Amino acid sequence: MKLLSRGKDSLTGDHLIELVPLDQPHDNDHAHPWHSPEGLLDRAYKHFWYNVCVVAPTLLAAIFFLFMAAERYETEVRFVVKSPNSSASTQLTSLVADTGIVRSNEDAYIVHAFLQSRDAVRRLVEDEDLAKKLSQPALDFVWGFPGLFGGESQEHLWRHFEKFISIDFDSSTGITILNIQAFRPEDSKAIAESLIRNSEQLVNSISKRAQAATLAGATSAVENSRERARKSLDDITAFRKRTALVDPLSYSKAALETITTLSVEIAQVRAELAQLATSSPNSPQAQSLRLKIDALAHQITEERAALAGSDSSLAPLIAEYERLSLEREFAERTFASAMTALEIARIDAERQQLYLDLISVPIVPDHAQYPYRLLNILLVFLGSSMAYSILRGVIGDTLSHAGN
Repeated sequence: MKLLSRGKDSLTGDHLIELVPLDQPHDNDHAHPWHSPEGLLDRAYKHFWYNVCVVAPTLLAAIFFLFMAAERYETEVRFVVKSPNSSASTQLTSLVADTGIVRSNEDAYIVHAFLQSRDAVRRLVEDEDLAKKLSQPALDFVWGFPGLFGGESQEHLWRHFEKFISIDFDSSTGITILNIQAFRPEDSKAIAESLIRNSEQLVNSISKRAQAATLAGATSAVENSRERARKSLDDITAFRKRTALVDPLSYSKAALETITTLSVEIAQVRAELAQLATSSPNSPQAQSLRLKIDALAHQITEERAALAGSDSSLAPLIAEYERLSLEREFAERTFASAMTALEIARIDAERQQLYLDLISVPIVPDHAQYPYRLLNILLVFLGSSMAYSILRGVIGDTLSHAGN
């Protein structure tokens, strides 16, 4: 192989080109064969950047993934969050507008947010001693807690735990796939079971709060209407004690009947008096008939005065009693409507009950899922080689342009 060497004649100023054979052996090559230690050092020096950029990272990756990286076991859980069918309502609920919460996949998203929250990690620390379970491998400084540069605070533990949990959600079926990793198979199962147990508690708490909010307004309306009906009944009782009348309307009807009877009787006496005046004008019975007519007329006047003659008559009492009766009737109808609304609210609250149904339960894995040792080493080698090739090309082009 030949190499072109450019130069310039000092006398003529012409450009000269010299072919230098690269295959020609040098004195150093004879002095240090390639298989000798000195030859190996020379070759290492010539390939210094390749060793730095490719060989060293690959060697470090091999050391880490083959001897230091801890095995990680993964437990999978599948579940779905659902509520009773809201369309299965009775005719009673169709009388009023639906006040229930329309539920969709948003309930599952709430559970997902909890699973990745600080509160979930706090409960895992209390129930499963999470920090201890994640700090089992002594040499794995990447996955073991607290890691090479991490702290031991709760915040660092939460951020570190994010690498051990993954959630996949199928919005078309509503199925959530929860994957939990740990360094021991029984730990991954225990952590998954604890998360599912705490998620069920969260779902039950959400359901109870929703049911309480739905029933709160209806229950308050029932209590208010019951109190109003009780007050109206107490007012009527107080009125009866004060007036000594159980029912002024019935008393007024009796008074009107008395007035009617007296009017009929006075008409009959007047007819007798007219007939007596025709047949016997000077009869002494005529005077007694006139006195009877006056007495009947006076009694009628008193009866009418008792009904509506003054403020102390029966008319104001009748008006007050009718107002109290109307208030009682309205309060009773309001109470009945409130009880109906409460029953509707109870039916609607039952439809707001959420359930977390497990499709597949956590089990103890029987083999380590991670890490992919050979694959990771190969990826490091390929990545380093690509980086070295790019860097070599860039440097070569830069030196070529600088030489020109």
